[in-house]
Amino acid sequence: MAELINYPCGLRLIVENNPFVRSVAASVWVNTGSAMENKENNGISHYIEHVLFKGTDKLSAFDIANAFESRGAAVNAFTSKEATCFYFKSIDSDTEKCFSTLSELFFHSVFAQNELDSERNVVIEEINMEDDSPEDICYDLLAKALYGEHPLGMSVLGPRENVKRFNKPDILEYMGNQYCAQSIVIAFVGNIDAKEADRIVRTHFMPFVNQKTQKSKAKQPHFEITTKSFIKDFKQTNLMLGYPSVSLGDPSSTVQGLLNVILGGCMGSRLFQNIREKKGLAYSVYSSPSRHSNCGSFNIALNINAQNTARVLDGVFEELDAITTGGITAAELDMAKAQLKSTMIFGQENIQTIMLSLGKSLLLSNEVFDIDEKLREIEAVTVDEVNRFALNTFKQTPALAYVGSDSRVNLEQYTRR
Repeated sequence: MAELINYPCGLRLIVENNPFVRSVAASVWVNTGSAMENKENNGISHYIEHVLFKGTDKLSAFDIANAFESRGAAVNAFTSKEATCFYFKSIDSDTEKCFSTLSELFFHSVFAQNELDSERNVVIEEINMEDDSPEDICYDLLAKALYGEHPLGMSVLGPRENVKRFNKPDILEYMGNQYCAQSIVIAFVGNIDAKEADRIVRTHFMPFVNQKTQKSKAKQPHFEITTKSFIKDFKQTNLMLGYPSVSLGDPSSTVQGLLNVILGGCMGSRLFQNIREKKGLAYSVYSSPSRHSNCGSFNIALNINAQNTARVLDGVFEELDAITTGGITAAELDMAKAQLKSTMIFGQENIQTIMLSLGKSLLLSNEVFDIDEKLREIEAVTVDEVNRFALNTFKQTPALAYVGSDSRVNLEQYTRR
């Protein structure tokens, strides 16, 4: 069971001790991402994630990488809509040294102009790479179709023109407003106990933490529900539907997870069996909930030939109609429970997976992730609960995103059924 430590400044530490491994996975989470940005600074959270590794007053970019890799440790970071996470995995005896280095880059980066210029080119190449990925374009387009001008509708990477002009004052101002104690969660999982983790945090992190009040938090969105298309002669077409759904901490999340398995979350799911296996209309077809701190969507994604667009959409809505009118069976629910429970249990065999689950859950829903409680919640779900959730979700108008060559199909007619 994970232990939670709340510090007076608002910083939170969560630790799960596993004495049966010889490693530790640790992370620093900041509750900031593209959902806290605006048009003028969209992309800055992700840019900061990159440039924090480019050197401090004591360490060069090489020194930072070498401080981890010379000990056999792995270090990385990522940015999402609502979180920026810096993490490493090391052998247990090197935990404090690696965390000290992570704290060094977190608080003492110098943001030298030549490093900022070099890394902005790297980020622009990342944007270029995403622009060559129809699936990535489709995900961003669906967010725009769901949330419109709300920050959740903006991309995590931001536009090139923003990345080209971000400078040191922009970075310092944003970090001063967002990288605050109350917006930070630290997570340790592995061969380390809460007492030792607390000592490490107090020694290497607490003396430097910003105790101001975080300036920008995720705003409550309203769904726009539109149809968005990006027409380009890709060899394959990506198609996504998004239905307004529940947030991370919503009690119905478990019900949604089971519905997801039944509808499109595995090879035995209804969409996979009917759209791919029986009709052969798609190579990739799946459903996946997307959950944020104060909202969420239930998404369906397909990779198809543009000529099959109408047939694919007809097939998807046939399945949605079938599940809302006829409901699911007890056998389907039993299968989904087995799938969801095994996924969670298998994840507990990887300390990095546990660390990410604990950090994200505490940061975005203020909950301590408890695997035993989650398993009990799964087992308690009934057929009627899943059927009600499906009806309430799929009776809504979906947002739709289409990326590919022109199918000459009136896509909006499918969102006005």
